[in-house]
Amino acid sequence: MKIQALVFFLFPLYLSAQDISGVWRGYIKTPGSQLEYELAISSGDKWLAGYSLLIYLNDGIENIGIKKAKIRQTKNDIYFEDGELVYDNFTTQPRRIKMFGNLALSTKDTLMILRGNFSTRSLDFRDTRTYTGEIYLEKTYRPLMSKMLVTMDELNFVHGLSFVKVKRPIVKKPPANTKRNEPAVVTKELKPGERKIQKISEIFFSSDSLQLSFYDNGTIDGDTISMVLNGKPIAEKIKLTTNAYRIMIPSKINTDDSLMLVMHAESLGLIPPNTGLLVIMDGATRHEIRFEGDMQRSSAVVLRKKR
Repeated sequence: MKIQALVFFLFPLYLSAQDISGVWRGYIKTPGSQLEYELAISSGDKWLAGYSLLIYLNDGIENIGIKKAKIRQTKNDIYFEDGELVYDNFTTQPRRIKMFGNLALSTKDTLMILRGNFSTRSLDFRDTRTYTGEIYLEKTYRPLMSKMLVTMDELNFVHGLSFVKVKRPIVKKPPANTKRNEPAVVTKELKPGERKIQKISEIFFSSDSLQLSFYDNGTIDGDTISMVLNGKPIAEKIKLTTNAYRIMIPSKINTDDSLMLVMHAESLGLIPPNTGLLVIMDGATRHEIRFEGDMQRSSAVVLRKKR
């Protein structure tokens, strides 16, 4: 079996005066194979812990797994072994393999590097094969872009990491003299579980159909939304990324009628609130609308037929 089909994880560390908590990205390598690898290190007063992520391709599909790890420090080295598997989307049955190794920390200008070697041992007594290889990781200063944290946020593991500071949304009261063209908020009495609907934009269109494209507005942090058109769901639990989620909606209505498109947050990602970019194509005319929401309020766009 090729190394791509193996499922093993490690958690290498080197304890020094420098702050090594955060996300490290790089690879593990054997002769003829190199696999994408990420490491999230969480620090405390007297301990280091975290998770590791390994990716391999099978028939063009990314197979992702996340494991915990055990770490032991000596005077000159950090010895590690992989631990419990907490998440996977594997399309093949993983082999029962334990990985051991150690790394050293070095710096190059402002870049921090972890590098070393690993070896494996099978937990199946019938399998005597072993593997060795190289590990290379660089500390990233854009951790929220990592696949590791996006996946861990979905598992609700990310908030236990020491370097993740979750921001709570700041609710601002509207000014006393609200202008007519400012967003209107529905003030009816809400039932339990209902959300306030905030109208953020009004678009006039002429086409018989509109193309809607949804993107994450900023850092890709795991935001998901559902869309409702005139009270009817048109898409559910869509993850927002840099790649557009597109949908066509019919818009054959009378000039005195309107459509209301509501974006409901299904998750807040790593950095609340849920934020996104909506692009509406009315033929060759393009409209860009930035929206946000949380579990108490949702953004809405009113679509009106041109006279």
